[in-house]
Amino acid sequence: MPENDETLGKKGLITLLVVFVVVLVLGIILLALGLNEGFYSTSSTVRTIFEYITYLGEPIVFIVMVAIFYIVYDKGFAKNLAMSLLISAYVNSLLKDIIMDPRPATNYDIEKVSPENPAGLIETSYGFPSGHTQSAVSTWGYIAYHFREKIWVIIVTAIIIFLVSISRMIIGVHDLQDVIGGALIGLALLVLFIFLEPPFSRGFNKLGMPFQIVLVIIASLALLFVGTFLFPTTGMQLLPSPPSFTDTGNYGLVGGVILGLGVGYILENKYVRYDPKNIDIKWKIINLIIGMVIVFVVFFGLEFLNDIFNSVYYRYARYAIVAFILTFVVPLIFTKINKTRS
Repeated sequence: MPENDETLGKKGLITLLVVFVVVLVLGIILLALGLNEGFYSTSSTVRTIFEYITYLGEPIVFIVMVAIFYIVYDKGFAKNLAMSLLISAYVNSLLKDIIMDPRPATNYDIEKVSPENPAGLIETSYGFPSGHTQSAVSTWGYIAYHFREKIWVIIVTAIIIFLVSISRMIIGVHDLQDVIGGALIGLALLVLFIFLEPPFSRGFNKLGMPFQIVLVIIASLALLFVGTFLFPTTGMQLLPSPPSFTDTGNYGLVGGVILGLGVGYILENKYVRYDPKNIDIKWKIINLIIGMVIVFVVFFGLEFLNDIFNSVYYRYARYAIVAFILTFVVPLIFTKINKTRS
């Protein structure tokens, strides 16, 4: 998978290290002051507002972002953005399942009470580190890095990361240590990705297409089976009787997206070669509307069948299908309906 030759300069690295230290020190100070669960709001209005804000760290928002960038901006950047998110999400799940840190007592909603969830838990996975915070840093942070010459992008993405992070504490599903941990781990993974992605992509591109596809398939299956069989109840462990291998957690999601994204991206670059940079604004808008309709119809259509199949393997398959349609089928359609071939 290609790509750019962007590197993180000394100034950028120093900036990120300063941010890392500031977050760490601030977190230690707040924890020492006894504010680990001090950000929870008892106001239902405030919690409702931040429940909407927290969606900026949800997978569906990131799917939309990647789709938009892929269709109208730059396929390579969209692919890298997705990979930064996927790596962070997978590492986050592993850490949660290994550390097994419980959620705060405020992780409760009476409307969630059921025979399977008698405690009315809002989130049924372990707490540390915060997945929304970590994903927000890895994803919005990568956008800020890519558009680092535009100060307004850096400001907006920093505000989003802050709001998503604090929203997890305000609505009561995470405490301060979860959020600080998610922010620091997300930042570390972001820096590693920025450094390691270019040489990895150059090496990957030297391989023949069959070898590329085989490696993608092996990697996706390995991620699925390693995570799933080590932690078969992932995402549900806080329930009194968590079921195994259900349609939950990031292992099936990440493995599936890597399969669909990787194979679709490789085939598209070989046989379709859609390039949004060579398309005028009118066709970009048309392509975006058509592409988003297709992606949403497929995504929610497959989501509708969750209760029927309810399996981690179905989770893997449906995310692979959605990713493949976005990266290969949708660009193929564009080249057929656009006036000029990219």
